[in-house]
Amino acid sequence: MYNFNSDEKIANVQPEDIAKLLRSMGATGNFHGFDYIVFIIYQKLQHPNQQYWTTKMAYPETAAHFNVTPGSVERSIRTTIGSIWDKYDHSDIDRVAGRHLEDIPTNSEFLDIVAAYLSYGAYPRDGSYYRY
Repeated sequence: MYNFNSDEKIANVQPEDIAKLLRSMGATGNFHGFDYIVFIIYQKLQHPNQQYWTTKMAYPETAAHFNVTPGSVERSIRTTIGSIWDKYDHSDIDRVAGRHLEDIPTNSEFLDIVAAYLSYGAYPRDGSYYRY
């Protein structure tokens, strides 16, 4: 992942920031995948130089942390992404992606979109992007 900001800015992103961003896109904490996404994004931001972290290590490490199987992590994340996509309006996820998405993103694409949005500092830290 390209890191245009200093490591300090990435280190300042907390799990709460990730959760708030997910909620702004329409995700809810009712899904197990919500917590898995927060965990994975946080870990990814803490280790920005590990290019293959998502595909090779994320699911097993998340599964071990939450005491579930890697397959369960993958399915739960896909379900959470699907719940976001099923909203009538995709403008929130498009805003985070920085472009119009024609199709539902894969798990890896979604995780990359959110991590990039947070790591590039593209979001206001004052909470102004949240919609309640």
